[in-house]
Amino acid sequence: MANIFIVEDDINLANIYKQKLTEGGHTATVVLDKEAVSRITVSKPDLVMLDILMPSVGGLDILRELKADANAAGIPVILLTNVSEDTSIAKGLEYGAYGYLLKSETTPDLLLSRVNMALEETAPPKP
Repeated sequence: MANIFIVEDDINLANIYKQKLTEGGHTATVVLDKEAVSRITVSKPDLVMLDILMPSVGGLDILRELKADANAAGIPVILLTNVSEDTSIAKGLEYGAYGYLLKSETTPDLLLSRVNMALEETAPPKP
């Protein structure tokens, strides 16, 4: 079971993601974009799902701040976007995102599968 933060301005979509992650055995919390950096650096979730386009603070700005913070730099971030523009995705990966999902192509089951894969691949080695 992992603690996952969802930073998404579409509350209906955020709740669909939250429900699917909860069904998959995880704890999921929806976080507002303007609170994201402070809540993530304090709570240190196991993974962050981050929308790129939001009204108050852009997802790429949030990602850049997280990766610059020693307390949050190691937290894997999956970008959620409807922007299939190569430059936004490339910038996100350059800033340190683990990966990205196009919302229009991602079912709740696929989302859960990708989250589980990211958690497995980024988990610290077991002694």
